[in-house]
Amino acid sequence: MPFAQFPGNEKVKEILRLALRRKKLPRSLILVDSSGGGADRLAQILAQAVNCLQQQDDACGLCANCQAIEAGRFPDVLVVEPEKEIIRVEKIREVKRLAYLKPMIGRYRVFIIRQSEKMNEQAANTFLKVLEEPPASTLFILLTANPYLLLPTIRSRCQELHLAPLPREMLEKYLTQAGKDKNEARLLAYLAKGDIEEILKFDLQELRPKRENLWELVKSCLQEGPFSVRIKEYTSLGKHHRLLWLEALEIMASFWRDILLMKLRAPEELMINYDFREEIKRISSVVSIEIAEKSLKWLDQAAEDIKKNLNIQVIINSYLSRYQGQDNA
Repeated sequence: MPFAQFPGNEKVKEILRLALRRKKLPRSLILVDSSGGGADRLAQILAQAVNCLQQQDDACGLCANCQAIEAGRFPDVLVVEPEKEIIRVEKIREVKRLAYLKPMIGRYRVFIIRQSEKMNEQAANTFLKVLEEPPASTLFILLTANPYLLLPTIRSRCQELHLAPLPREMLEKYLTQAGKDKNEARLLAYLAKGDIEEILKFDLQELRPKRENLWELVKSCLQEGPFSVRIKEYTSLGKHHRLLWLEALEIMASFWRDILLMKLRAPEELMINYDFREEIKRISSVVSIEIAEKSLKWLDQAAEDIKKNLNIQVIINSYLSRYQGQDNA
């Protein structure tokens, strides 16, 4: 894939292309991606660019080398990742051994180290020795969400580039160009929150039952009877599955956003949950703008509290109990 087809982060892409053009690409890079800017994909494109048979400052995406790297079958591009949340010294020793060998078929041997901050102390110190005497024709690309967890001496020997999250509109465009329906693209872009890596994992068919359950929970919040039934039903997520709850709150917020849009008489085309539009329009006719705005505020606060490791059950019960006794009309 050429750099131009990678959405967003134009400044980072230009820095890399300029370095390639001038033949001054650092032997070791840190790509910092704390919000899903697509560091893993960008690392793959860079690996293609340094081994491309057609281009000097880009990847053509069509030559044998580019296609082999895309398919994960190129012997000179190796990916290192944690096992049980740790990158152990044995893996880095193998990296060190291979790094000093000549590339088998490419111009560069490329090592992509995912979650590089998870190197244990021995592994990090071994890797530092490689950086102190960098081998020729080798490129190290360290991926991390938090560079401060890397050894300062490793950071000082690498060029650090920070990726920004992608605007939702850019993600929508990226998805529609990839063949997604515009309404599906809008929903995916919203749920991914600027994370190009995450957006590729979403399966909307698989997500549909969960969205239906959460829509029922939103509706039950506005009624007297089903309250306790629904919360018991949905706490099957468990008290400790914070990521699942964050996703659930995000989906609920998307429904309330659409309800608010309908209250404000916005065009239906702006709805995130377009496939629920008839039910959303019906509910919007019986709730006030104030309730919709408060709901969005409460959901945002609940998500922040979960991120702070506060008790999930208390947070959710507090959120739901706020509706009791509310005048929704």
